[in-house]
Amino acid sequence: MSENILQVQALYERHPYPHYPLWAKPLWADGYLGSSLFAGQLILGTAPDLKKPRNFLSIGSGEILPYILRQWEPPSTHLHCVDLSQRSLSRAKFRTAFLGRQVSYTRGDINYILRQALFGKMVVDQAEAYGVLHHIPSFKTTLELVRDRLSPSGILRIMVYNRHARDWIWDISRAFAQLGLHFNSDRDVVLARDLLKKLALVSPRLSLRLSQMGRLSLENNTRFADTFLHPWESRASINTWFATIKSAGLKPMALYDRYGELDDLPNPLWQCPTAEQLTARARDLRFENNLELWLMRDDYQADKMVNVRPTGLTGPRPVSNIPWRLRLARPPQKFNYFDETKKLSFAKKWILWQEFLRTLHQSAGPQVGHPPVPEAKILKVIEDMAPNTRSRLGRIGLILPSTARDVGLYREMLQPMVPLMSPPALPDPAGAQVTLEVTRLCAEIQTSPQKSAQATARFIRAM
Repeated sequence: MSENILQVQALYERHPYPHYPLWAKPLWADGYLGSSLFAGQLILGTAPDLKKPRNFLSIGSGEILPYILRQWEPPSTHLHCVDLSQRSLSRAKFRTAFLGRQVSYTRGDINYILRQALFGKMVVDQAEAYGVLHHIPSFKTTLELVRDRLSPSGILRIMVYNRHARDWIWDISRAFAQLGLHFNSDRDVVLARDLLKKLALVSPRLSLRLSQMGRLSLENNTRFADTFLHPWESRASINTWFATIKSAGLKPMALYDRYGELDDLPNPLWQCPTAEQLTARARDLRFENNLELWLMRDDYQADKMVNVRPTGLTGPRPVSNIPWRLRLARPPQKFNYFDETKKLSFAKKWILWQEFLRTLHQSAGPQVGHPPVPEAKILKVIEDMAPNTRSRLGRIGLILPSTARDVGLYREMLQPMVPLMSPPALPDPAGAQVTLEVTRLCAEIQTSPQKSAQATARFIRAM
């Protein structure tokens, strides 16, 4: 492994991300976006055959994702988890030990593992590299190797950083490096965190940015180190990511707009934005989310996709294949993230949630024909909603394209929700008085005047 990869490995051995207590129960119902059933219904218009053995490759799985993915995947799916950190894998093994479904764990560099064919001739039906590729120097090679493993209709979900939105984090990270603060020392992590809090007291802009990240990003040593003390992070632009995806033989099919920043575009889950559209919005900070994309092989033909079907179909409601752990799970917290959806009654959320689950677990094939349409009460709940409410549900994935077509609202829900999104208003940047205070604080930590001055300059750029 390269020195950069070894440093990344050292970080996650010391700080397995996100380092929840071992007995904690993650809110796995909100993990539906990582499900292969969701990806199939979203992009192909059908869930896979629930009884057919399939391979799901989780790259950089960490300690939590295996548990969440295993809850969502059918028993026939074999979940293969790869991570650099043995400590993360050990914690993941503990969490999944009592689930009784197929999970295998491999420690190592994903490029080496795929090149050396340690998985034999395994074909991957679903893959995920969430928050991983921007920490792999040779990420283009990773994409190419995964692409070569994907089945003809295989889907790869990735999350990579939006460089424009992270410029200030990058400057802070480089400033900490100039001050000699390192993730390997708990004392350094505490010192860096305390320094950032002091800087936030004199910089309204920095204070706002830190508050938007949430309390855990500052108070949790693991999350703080992952954010501000990471040893290697790609500075690839949105254009570079899209160009690399294309050159690796893949194509973007969908993008998740986590914070509703792209409401002036067609539903990004149903019509993936272009690199140019995203870059224009990222440059003036209208788009600050990471890139959460679903990709397919570029040789997959659109005419093979089956998510266009006649509306108004009728037929008996089939016996449900929904596992009881899903049927009894509370509706996801994502219902409560947006003004348009959080005021829905629990009864309506429950009806929508059960319909969502039923759709995920209905496979469409030659022997089955079109998936059965929702019951009349489901259609009525959707029809009676305010247009922006159902559009938001489509944008967070809780109303699927097939359901929207059944109710005759696909075109409406595809459209932009607003004419234009405005750039965020940020407080004024740091002035001369703030610079003096930052200089003083840096000099207290770093005795080298040159390094202290370099750190000060970085902090001022972020403030």
